[in-house]
Amino acid sequence: MMTYLEAALLGIVQGLTEFLPVSSSGHLALGHAMLGIKTGDVTFEVIVHFGTLMAVVTVFRRRIWKLVYGFFGRDPRALKTVGLLVLASLPAVIAGLTLEGRLTEIFASPFTVSVMLIVTGFVLFSTRNRLGERPVETVLSSLAIGIAQAAAIVPGISRSGMTIATGLWCKVEAQEAAMFSFLLAIPIIAGATALKVGGLVTIGPGTESWSVLLVGAVTAYVSGVFSVRWLLSILGRGKLSLFAYYCWAVGLIGVVSYW
Repeated sequence: MMTYLEAALLGIVQGLTEFLPVSSSGHLALGHAMLGIKTGDVTFEVIVHFGTLMAVVTVFRRRIWKLVYGFFGRDPRALKTVGLLVLASLPAVIAGLTLEGRLTEIFASPFTVSVMLIVTGFVLFSTRNRLGERPVETVLSSLAIGIAQAAAIVPGISRSGMTIATGLWCKVEAQEAAMFSFLLAIPIIAGATALKVGGLVTIGPGTESWSVLLVGAVTAYVSGVFSVRWLLSILGRGKLSLFAYYCWAVGLIGVVSYW
């Protein structure tokens, strides 16, 4: 069974790294290897994913409601945005269904994850002086962001980093790129949660106490809300590339540790 401290640490790590451009999968893999902290059972994973899902829904609740209302009201702009989100989701769905197990097995070693974090750093660094002025409004930019999201199936490659950076390369305004990236994350996180629920139904409820599960959910939610708002603030100042130094530092530590 997990302790409250372990549940809180894993919840915080999940909430922060799910949305900051530093790779949640990479941090969890290195955290397990370096600190010896084990993830909880399937129940804990479901609860923590639900916490991060609620975080992004909380921050973007007005935009989400506007999209839902506009979609059912047949608003052309809302219909176009939803269509672009669906299009951008397809590459990740295809990659997840066909490659995820094999890629995770191949790239899951701490050393390889560390190398991928360094690669993520270079992607983020490439966004210096990239200033866009428009929302995601073309099929090409939407598809490019979707392909970038699919690439993040490799542990150590940041989903938000890849998608936001690709948006900037396509001349999308930074906060609009982040908005699209986070809206795109909702079905991904919801899908991951649903898969975990499927596993929970198969193997039955886990061994963690409700209080431990609550600690994990609350810390994931609170840290998730904080990380989304903080990243939007940083993007507003055009400083996404600052995260490159962090990814390089963590990646180099991992490479040296597991060479």
